[in-house]
Amino acid sequence: MKSAFERSYLPYFILSLIGYSIYVIMDAICKKLIGTYHVSQIVFINSLFALVPISLFVTYKKGWKQIKKFNLKVQIARGLCNFLAMTIFFISSHYLSLISLYSIVFIAPLLLTMGANFFLGEKVGWRRYSAVIVGFIGVVVSINPLGETYNKFALLALLSPFFAATGWLIIKKYGEEESIYSFMVYGKIFLIFCSGILLIYFFKQESRYDLFLNIISGLIRGLGILLTFIAASKLPSSLFAPTQYVQVFSGAVIGYLYFGDIPTLNNFFGNLLIIGAGIYIIFRELKLSKNIVSKSIRPAVLPIKKD
Repeated sequence: MKSAFERSYLPYFILSLIGYSIYVIMDAICKKLIGTYHVSQIVFINSLFALVPISLFVTYKKGWKQIKKFNLKVQIARGLCNFLAMTIFFISSHYLSLISLYSIVFIAPLLLTMGANFFLGEKVGWRRYSAVIVGFIGVVVSINPLGETYNKFALLALLSPFFAATGWLIIKKYGEEESIYSFMVYGKIFLIFCSGILLIYFFKQESRYDLFLNIISGLIRGLGILLTFIAASKLPSSLFAPTQYVQVFSGAVIGYLYFGDIPTLNNFFGNLLIIGAGIYIIFRELKLSKNIVSKSIRPAVLPIKKD
């Protein structure tokens, strides 16, 4: 006989792991393309085709009525942050291994913790701030700024989680009345619009194979969004939030198999500190019923399922 966990949560837990791993496949495809094509072209095609499964899902859920009313300022601010975060991530992926890139990306929970203190006025105690310090130490250990393999583009990559965290803090303060479908649809439309403007100047004819890869990366991204959305709507935060860190391990495996990147001991120990700090903050928040980082990991404005 299956346990209650296996019956109710295990399928969605696995679904979340698959969804986050799918993001890594998309990132690997874009990492391959970014050396040949301008980032605006990759973002444009990726976002355009990510909108396909999302539109089908919104149609299935009859959610189009819910996106008619929206806060334009919130959508633009959040969309701009996402555009900058995504663009910087893809540019950085050309110069950094996936494992190093994810080490940097996962400082977002640490930035959110500080942002909640300064931007939202939330009281953050010494325990969570200690975890933030440990997490930043983990980043330094992983990218090894004093080592021979240090890449200066790691500093650029730091801006990606900064803008991602800023976008969520804007939602938290001004946009919690928005529909989840609004963020799904308008977020992609904004990315298409911004990248489309740049694409006028930087377009380059793609080979059929590269165009196929770019289209697949977009479809994969849309699918990953839907899988994690479904999982997040069913799982309590204590189970859902830690699944995001599967990207670190998936990134190490795919980076090795596809690009020949071998994780260093610094990557290994640094990521242990980063993941440990992030998970501690999540569970500390859940204990205090704060739900800043733990909620931000879920799709925007999706209610948290009680543990």
